[in-house]
Amino acid sequence: RKVTCVDISTTFGTIVTGDKDGTVLLWDLRTLSFLRKLGDFSASDYKSNESVVSVSMNDKTGDILVLVGMNVTIFDINGNIIATFDDEHQFTEKNRPTCAISTDCQEWMENGITTITGHMNGDVILWSIDTDVGKLVLRHVIGPKVHTCMVTCLKIEGQRQDQLLSGDISGRMSHSKTIQLE
Repeated sequence: RKVTCVDISTTFGTIVTGDKDGTVLLWDLRTLSFLRKLGDFSASDYKSNESVVSVSMNDKTGDILVLVGMNVTIFDINGNIIATFDDEHQFTEKNRPTCAISTDCQEWMENGITTITGHMNGDVILWSIDTDVGKLVLRHVIGPKVHTCMVTCLKIEGQRQDQLLSGDISGRMSHSKTIQLE
């Protein structure tokens, strides 16, 4: 298997890997032993030849974000699906997600942002989870638009996860910070 992405949580003692065939696996960090496979990304909602683009583990909750094709799915540490994209958010090739990261910073918005996605058209979008229906809900598009081409990487920084770094294919980097709530 060709691994396309990896994330490690020392908090939960877990490694999550995604591969070229669309397989997402959880591993025990201490013993490097296999724990479980997440989801069935060969189902009708996914193209069977899609690679896993991003995996990201939330160090506060243990939730695992997986980006395959144009679909983001959030799993709990036991492999149960918590949320997927809302049906009203259909992406095209021009604005499809190209990277994603999990966060649990309550200060990004009053609704508690859990997911940030970077897109082909340069958008950086903040999402929260509507737990009543198990869907990711678009909360905010970061503006003014800094990136005009494909966003290739996202990184949450700061002890309170209150800073976001994003980079694009041209080499441009941007820095966003939450408003400090007192």
